[in-house]
Amino acid sequence: MKFEKRSSMPVSAQELFNWHGRPGAFARLCPPWQEMEVVKEDPGLAKGKRIELKMSTPIGKRTWHALHTECDAGLGFTDVQEKGPFKSWKHRHRFEPTGDGQCDLVDEIEFELPLGGLGESVARGELEKGFAYRHWITRRDQVLRQSIPRFETLKVAIVGGSGFLGTQLRALLEAQGHDVFIVTRNKRSESDIRWDPAAGEIELARLEGLDAVVHLAGENLTSGRWTEERKKRLWSSRVDATTFLVEALGRLERPPSVLLSGSGIGIYGSDPEAVFSEDSPRGEGFLAELCEAWEAAAARAESLDTRVCLLRTGVVIDPRGGALPKMLPAFRLGAGGPLGSGEQWFPWIGLEDWIGAVNWLLFAKNASGPVNLVAPQVVRQKDFARALGQALKRPAFLPAPRFALSALLGEMADEALLSSIHAKPGVLESVGYSFVLPDLRALFSKVI
Repeated sequence: MKFEKRSSMPVSAQELFNWHGRPGAFARLCPPWQEMEVVKEDPGLAKGKRIELKMSTPIGKRTWHALHTECDAGLGFTDVQEKGPFKSWKHRHRFEPTGDGQCDLVDEIEFELPLGGLGESVARGELEKGFAYRHWITRRDQVLRQSIPRFETLKVAIVGGSGFLGTQLRALLEAQGHDVFIVTRNKRSESDIRWDPAAGEIELARLEGLDAVVHLAGENLTSGRWTEERKKRLWSSRVDATTFLVEALGRLERPPSVLLSGSGIGIYGSDPEAVFSEDSPRGEGFLAELCEAWEAAAARAESLDTRVCLLRTGVVIDPRGGALPKMLPAFRLGAGGPLGSGEQWFPWIGLEDWIGAVNWLLFAKNASGPVNLVAPQVVRQKDFARALGQALKRPAFLPAPRFALSALLGEMADEALLSSIHAKPGVLESVGYSFVLPDLRALFSKVI
């Protein structure tokens, strides 16, 4: 059986070949609806390269071993399945020059299923969907890199980079050609930088020479009730850890030129009538106080001549992590619906725009201070639930009652799940970032 996908790309064949050989490119190409983990990957593109994956299939998780059998620099490469879910698999990646510094990306696949023709239409449908996404992501990355003003490759550290957002950001930055280092308590590779803010420990010398730091560390806010003990941990993992990080940066000979530090849209509190811009005052409640202190700790890096952006992140929507995977089981059963009344404003952003905006802010020298990382489309929670139900072709009218959420989760439900925050991405728009998935219909058509 054969399958082919062809798309025009706004870069030369050599540039596209180079992109496919960068560390983050393969991870970028993994569809968000398919659980897939890169276990091991040889660097670059060359004959004999091997990739080992773990991936979800209709019959459970399977291991996939791929071998590059051909490589024609600047024009293409071929990989075959050594071990995996197919009876056989041969994939030719071709980059065909079309003039004017552009090319066609052509993916040709020859495959056999384990049970012969049984399931061929399903397999072909999955290939069409998956490769439509892969080509879209490939083009997206080329356009993003071309549109960044004064692009140059950077040395970037991601603090808390082993989580959902950090993992996806790393893949994008590496595919763009940057050197990326993960700052973590538990080192998984030699390139990782160890820190333990509670113990006051960090590999300080490894921070020398960095151009930028993206600080995303912090305990999950929505994983349970906010007991007094949990509030202390949330505060320590954000405010105290950020204070420690900034003090460490201050001990460097050359501190990084930019610090992008996490925060939350919850700094505005909850108000069903207000429209929040980056210069709106802080709201009421524990979450607002936490975000204010968190931001103040990061802002101290400005004294180091470091440009600081405070990433006021909304609800990041993607099947690979965050809120959406928790919603999907109920919605797929037709038992989903709005939280509470559903009338509250719901500040959301697609993962692709979140990582794209963070990438953009590394270079946007006229951006500093608070930045609302939310989509330009403003929706109420009931509209979000309806759009998700429509994308899944399921009803979505069964609400989760406010009283039940408050009884179960207390203060966390009131401030993090049921709050109403109508926020605008004013700074992102003013510095020229162009949203790739600005509305829910476009988002769900790509990721579900």
